[in-house]
Amino acid sequence: MALSAADRDVLERLVAAPTTTQALALRARIVLASEDQSVTEAARTLEVTRSTIMKWRKRFDEHGIQGLGDLARPGRPVSIGRDEQRAILGVQLREPAGGAWTTRTIAAELGTSQTAVSRVRRLSFTDAPDLVTRSVLNTSSQVVLAAVFVSADTRVLIFHEPASPPGGGDARPRTSRTRQWREVVRTVLSAQLAYEPDVSSAEPAESAVGSDLLDMLERVNKVAPQDRRIITLVDVKLPPQIQRWLYRHPRFSVYEIAPRRWLAQLDSITEALDRRQGEHLLTVENQVRSWAASREGSFRWVRPPRIEDAVSAASVPAAAGGALRNTPPRLATAVVKALRESIATGAFDAGQRILEEPLAARLGVSRGPIRDALQILAEDGLVALEPHRGAYIPIPTRQDIFDTYTARGPLGALLLRRVATKGKTRLAPVEAAMEDVIRNARTGDAPATGDADIRWQDAAAHAADMPRIEKMFVRLSLQLRMFISILGLDYAYSVDDIVADDTAILDALRNQDPELVTSLWSRKIDNAVFNMVDLFRRHEGAGTPADKRK
Repeated sequence: MALSAADRDVLERLVAAPTTTQALALRARIVLASEDQSVTEAARTLEVTRSTIMKWRKRFDEHGIQGLGDLARPGRPVSIGRDEQRAILGVQLREPAGGAWTTRTIAAELGTSQTAVSRVRRLSFTDAPDLVTRSVLNTSSQVVLAAVFVSADTRVLIFHEPASPPGGGDARPRTSRTRQWREVVRTVLSAQLAYEPDVSSAEPAESAVGSDLLDMLERVNKVAPQDRRIITLVDVKLPPQIQRWLYRHPRFSVYEIAPRRWLAQLDSITEALDRRQGEHLLTVENQVRSWAASREGSFRWVRPPRIEDAVSAASVPAAAGGALRNTPPRLATAVVKALRESIATGAFDAGQRILEEPLAARLGVSRGPIRDALQILAEDGLVALEPHRGAYIPIPTRQDIFDTYTARGPLGALLLRRVATKGKTRLAPVEAAMEDVIRNARTGDAPATGDADIRWQDAAAHAADMPRIEKMFVRLSLQLRMFISILGLDYAYSVDDIVADDTAILDALRNQDPELVTSLWSRKIDNAVFNMVDLFRRHEGAGTPADKRK
């Protein structure tokens, strides 16, 4: 069974989430185990019957993540018409007369039965919670609602972790307050009901909607704390221009929610929200209602930035007695990311020691995350660790360069063949990366174009949806960038050859021709090996850039 990276991520989150029921967690483990195990092996590993494995594999194949939930209880189907259902759900967009809408006041407003109102709201919002949202927002800390976008055919909600951890005060409000925020979330989720059914033709052109959404994403990227992963929930496949932008901003993680499941996110979002942004939540509810009354253009709201966010984002909370808590995984990850890029772009010299204490002081963290990061970088081959010497940048040899290219050749061929058989829908990030290659080539900057070329190869590797092999390939990319930077080598290709080779490979991917793709990639690697090893040989006599500065 083949799993997409997005499905694998959601399943792993369901397994790890403390609030996931044992039954649901087991079903997620069954699907994960089925990726690389037979039915018999998975049954033995998880200590369940073969029929149980086959049942949940089939449910997942047919219905995806949602198929792992419990089926609806049998009973008489809903007999309420579509128009009446929309009216019941759409009342939420009007200002209530008595503080908040209830099933009783909605029934009185519409002249229908309270039973019908209760049933429609229950079936739409709560009977079958959306499992994707539950897994994505089910983190150890709460989240902040950062932005909302609604048009006639597109809905987007954006979240990130708060800049500072929730305190003990109003972080977990009483039931009455929870009920209030629940109604705010219900209003936001219902916003698209402001449009009449089937009005997509009256909406602005797709490019205009894409432009509005792109503008909102840019604003979120500026105001959200820079060390926070940004969770983006959408109900449609985003247009190519948005996909290209997201490729360039990897901290945005996008999860697609089926349109019919959009309202079913109510409880998952309500439970995850940081209530300290209560004022903002009430503001967005009022703005949604005002917009619904006039419905001019698309609805956009972005949370205003707070001055203290920038200060709190990099801090690590202290435990009692002043000792630091265990390092949050995201802090060590942020250090790894910063060091990786610094090493790959030549900020360190070959052979230079990396001193933990000065580096920790510069990054504003303790030595713990620095130590963890250096261990990870040693596994990547970017750092060497030795007793009594500590961490230092390795000095590459001719054999290192040859080995790196030798390994990248077959890995890249396997990944590109997979992309060529996956269809054109996965090529948007690859095409966006190709635009960067061409943009740099026009300037005549060979090092920048070479770096863009390596990033283009990484984008193609990601499109293959083979995460284990992609991880090995990207590690080799980092090593290659390091070799080029710290040794002061020129890139192996002329910019014209880079563009020509990459364009030919991309055309073969578009034409879904795996044999041609493999041949073109093999030729590209062979030329790179020859040119790079020859360049290294000519630079050996001159020494490394560090030697020249002595």
